[in-house]
Amino acid sequence: MKQTGRRRGFLSWFVEPYKQVKLGLAFLFINIVFALLIFGVFGYYLYDIFEAISVYFQMSGQESRVTLQKFAVPVAMGGSLILLFVVTTILVSVRYTHRIYGPLVSIHRFVDDLLAGKKPKSIQLRESDQLKDLANKLNALADQIAGARK
Repeated sequence: MKQTGRRRGFLSWFVEPYKQVKLGLAFLFINIVFALLIFGVFGYYLYDIFEAISVYFQMSGQESRVTLQKFAVPVAMGGSLILLFVVTTILVSVRYTHRIYGPLVSIHRFVDDLLAGKKPKSIQLRESDQLKDLANKLNALADQIAGARK
């Protein structure tokens, strides 16, 4: 049976999947570049500190391994936080673009109806949608055009 009505869940966030994913990929690229830069810089400094400690205290191979293991926890935590940041940014960008592209789909249908000479249906937006002012102005324009045709 085909589902009717509002969609629920994560997939309902995708109104214009190509455009939203394209924007999401741009965010992903920027996030990954900066995440790698941050991870590289701090990773280099941690490695440099480890090397300085190894030389200064003239540690043996076993002592160096134990000391290196102490550095593994902050590196793993930093990497996890960077990954969490990238994933969170992507989810927020998809959610926010949903609030823009959803109304744009309704506005395009509205304008297409106007151009075809049909009486367009009033644009109804969700509470969380953006572009409400534009939708209200287009609805007023449609009412004005309908009043002029009478």
